[in-house]
Amino acid sequence: MAIERKEIEHIAALARLDIGDANFDHLAADMQGIVAMVDQLQKLDLGDITDQIDAERKNAFRADVVEQAFTPDTLIAPNAPDFQAGGVAVPRVVE
Repeated sequence: MAIERKEIEHIAALARLDIGDANFDHLAADMQGIVAMVDQLQKLDLGDITDQIDAERKNAFRADVVEQAFTPDTLIAPNAPDFQAGGVAVPRVVE
């Protein structure tokens, strides 16, 4: 499959890319190489490969359980040099 200039212009317009005239030939060659690599996948013999679905697995994720919520007092206060009224106190910079 040959990649033509109008196809590259169309893709560039969809992606909202500003491509200079000097880059079209380079992009056409790159896209042609990509299409050639994808075409090689069609040549693979996948006849002996079976589906890899694990029907026995019900849920691979942990249960969604409500746990203790953290508060600023428990998370920030132990690490802040000066913690006051629910926040980190910093020195005044504006007089």
